[in-house]
Amino acid sequence: MRTFWPYYVSRAILSALFSIMAVGIHWLALPVAVTVFAGFILYLHSGWFRVVPSTPLFPLRRDDRGREIQRKALIAGIVLAAVGITLSRALPVFSPVLPLAFALALVGYFATQFYLFVKA
Repeated sequence: MRTFWPYYVSRAILSALFSIMAVGIHWLALPVAVTVFAGFILYLHSGWFRVVPSTPLFPLRRDDRGREIQRKALIAGIVLAAVGITLSRALPVFSPVLPLAFALALVGYFATQFYLFVKA
């Protein structure tokens, strides 16, 4: 547990940055950051990946199945980013183009990975 402190701290910072990019500096950023951070913790302790403690910032390693799932999740994330950009430009309700596209891409990426790992 002690060897993963760099992972925890770096992922907490990434979660905070993502939530601020997606929601802005608003009280809703806190639950978003906590949810994203919980996802990182789930990835570390789920058993879906091989964990290498000798690289504390990047301890997770993927096998062939994990790389295939990552590829499918990346495709889903890119498609959702394109949908976010299209919605932002087509509907005046969604004025911030990049936050919506970025949020959709990341949520789609992680949701697809989570679904495919749990399904198998």
